[in-house]
Amino acid sequence: MKNKFRYNRKQYMAHKCTHQEYYAQFVNDDIKRHVISVIGEKAILESQDPYFNDISIKLWDSIMPYTQGWLRDAGDYPTLSSAVCIAKEAARQIRESGQ
Repeated sequence: MKNKFRYNRKQYMAHKCTHQEYYAQFVNDDIKRHVISVIGEKAILESQDPYFNDISIKLWDSIMPYTQGWLRDAGDYPTLSSAVCIAKEAARQIRESGQ
């Protein structure tokens, strides 16, 4: 089965893509909706920190995007850290689009 993602974990670790490029490939509209439902659109749009560190880590930790299979398809292993990276990338996309 061909990998449906542009980058895999080995490429990420070998610096063949950026952190943002790697985690952005796992973001879709469902993930964005989930992030908005947990964090809140207002909090995302009003965040002053480029990494959303002004939003409680407890909220980020409570988000577990449904990406376990996707991460495995990319040769990665799903962790709380990877879920937060995906969620924060989704928030970045939301903020940039001004949703």
